[in-house]
Amino acid sequence: MSRERGRRKLMLRLPDIRHLLVAMTNETLGEMFEAYDLAVDALERFRIQRPREDKLVKEYEQLCYEIEQEVVVYCTRR
Repeated sequence: MSRERGRRKLMLRLPDIRHLLVAMTNETLGEMFEAYDLAVDALERFRIQRPREDKLVKEYEQLCYEIEQEVVVYCTRR
């Protein structure tokens, strides 16, 4: 379930490779989808619960960005 939510979130964030995200299915990519879903959920919680905790918000924004870039590289090199 988390993998599919992560895939959908990435499809919204990365429209240029949406067609690749729909078509590709394997364990590595599934793990990236799941990690992204968890990271985005945590980021949203930190933004709501800890508005003054900029360090955690910035850390998770960076993590989400890095996962997005990893997915782009993974999908476009196949």
